Amino acid sequence: MLAPSWRIIGKKVYWLSIPDTKSRLFENIWPIPNGVNYNAYLIAGDDEYLLIDSSKAIFTSEELVRVIKEITDPSKIRKIAVLHTEPDHSGLISGILSRIGNPIVYSTSRASFFMRSMFNLETNVVKDGDEITIGNRILRVIELPWIHWPDTMFLYLEDEKILFSSDAFGAFGALEKPVFDDEIDFVKYMHEAKEYFATVVVTYRQMVLRALDKVSRLGINPEIIAPSHGAVLRSRIKEFMKELLSWCNMEKKRKITIIYGTMYGLTEKLAEFAKNIISRKVEVVMHNAVGNDLNHVLSDVLDSAGVLFITPIYEGNIFPPITNLIELMRIKKLGEGKISAVVVTKLWGGAAANKIPILLKDAGYDVLSPVREYVNYPNESDLRDYEDFLQSFIDKVLENF
Repeated sequence: MLAPSWRIIGKKVYWLSIPDTKSRLFENIWPIPNGVNYNAYLIAGDDEYLLIDSSKAIFTSEELVRVIKEITDPSKIRKIAVLHTEPDHSGLISGILSRIGNPIVYSTSRASFFMRSMFNLETNVVKDGDEITIGNRILRVIELPWIHWPDTMFLYLEDEKILFSSDAFGAFGALEKPVFDDEIDFVKYMHEAKEYFATVVVTYRQMVLRALDKVSRLGINPEIIAPSHGAVLRSRIKEFMKELLSWCNMEKKRKITIIYGTMYGLTEKLAEFAKNIISRKVEVVMHNAVGNDLNHVLSDVLDSAGVLFITPIYEGNIFPPITNLIELMRIKKLGEGKISAVVVTKLWGGAAANKIPILLKDAGYDVLSPVREYVNYPNESDLRDYEDFLQSFIDKVLENF
């Protein structure tokens, strides 16, 4: 298991990097085979320090304080800022407070309510435009609710032009040591960032757009972005920003994602048939609703123009893993602006062909009509019909380009 460590990222600004390779799921939903990082930060001003956030209780507060002791005497931490109260960033707050004295804790008004409810802890409420000082240094408060909790704020350290961005600009993946964006495989890293966005943040994409616009209107042009998850950005900020804007705007590629469920392999054959047809015209990716990582599925749906769903009948209904994925897409609003098509296979009756378009429309999809139903694996005549159906779907998707 990787251990917490620290690194200087600015003048008397320290990154406390807490890698989590123990958790297998983020929010107990999203697979994180490469783990995740929780980032806290220490800022020194004169002879006192301010701590930004803490960590999920994957390590003990004693272990985090031990890292802090490598930097300074913990009793010099006179202030703590809670960017938002989700337990992966506030889980060690009580233990740390009990070990470093009686610092002032700052948070937004909503976060103050949550801190009282979760930890019986009172905070000093700050609001948009306020300043938190640490010695002669100024941290500007920027309230940006719903990224991705309602209590979020950013902090901007003016003298170093460092933006502490909470859950914005985050990524999955535990870090063996604290690294900047120019010290890693950035292409691979952006895959982790996209999956983090598609699973954790995407529901609030309009709020993220407003936040980015607000930061710009305030004249803030950070030289370093220090997120709560992932690497600290300094050299690739523009590249990350460009990708983030494309995700927030749900910019679509000439791409179709096939999502299928299968019990005995027949629908998988239909998915493979579709993949061969579709790949002649556009980029295509294919996911098994059971075996494939949820993160990969939602990440591919994010920038697809079309999604093809292929489901067998299960006890007269939609194959449950397909239903689960559609429900996640409804919660995340991932169907907005996308074309979907549906294929149902059955040996005997069922209501899936009627039910699944209703679910997809509720998730925001425009559903190509009619749904195709085939008894068992299609015969040659059915396959010709299926190929025509797929071509109609491709044509419909390409109308937007």
